[in-house]
Amino acid sequence: MLNDLIAGLDCTGESFGVAVLRGGVCLAESGGFTPRSHLRLFFPALVECLQRHDYKVSDLGAIAVTVGPGSFTGVRLGVVTARTVAQAIGCKLVPVDALEALALNAPGIPEVMAGFDARRGEIFGAFFDTTGEFPRRLTPDMVLTPQECLDMMRERQCRAALGSAVTRYASVLGQCAGVSLLPDILAQIRGSHVARLGIKGLEEGHIVAPFALDPIYLRAAEVQVQSK
Repeated sequence: MLNDLIAGLDCTGESFGVAVLRGGVCLAESGGFTPRSHLRLFFPALVECLQRHDYKVSDLGAIAVTVGPGSFTGVRLGVVTARTVAQAIGCKLVPVDALEALALNAPGIPEVMAGFDARRGEIFGAFFDTTGEFPRRLTPDMVLTPQECLDMMRERQCRAALGSAVTRYASVLGQCAGVSLLPDILAQIRGSHVARLGIKGLEEGHIVAPFALDPIYLRAAEVQVQSK
């Protein structure tokens, strides 16, 4: 086993990101940019990234995976995939917050809102300071209406916002004076960023057993809500 070989996995949205790093250097990265492509391409993309450098899944020393918040189906797929692989090959497993990984797409900003379109007229969002090597969390992950998110952005004098929430609610969030709404290309979580946060997690001892890898849903799945 190559203990410094780590995979970064994300499928919390409608697409996915996969990367393989060794010694902190990104060897290969891939992703799906069509809705729900992760359902059939997620694991094969990991295998393909490893094969580019003649590695196998069994060579992994660690897996970092986003555990939410995000799409219920996507979060569940990522968690189950990471659990299964880690248990099968005995590698280390590190959970990564998806909004923190998203914030890495906007470095050098004292106050940035990272947000996903949570549907039902809501946003999964959190605020970060990204002026350091890694995002510094300023708030917990929250479920917000677009108006609540706008109010917080104004109150906190937010400088920038990114993610699918910006795409969906630009007309509302753009009312915050002085805020930059970052483009859609920065709304995709990169597997390499997940892996970087995973390396940080390894150094800080944030390693979990496969059965203890818990998803962050923030709210019940829509099918559960509709059945009540």
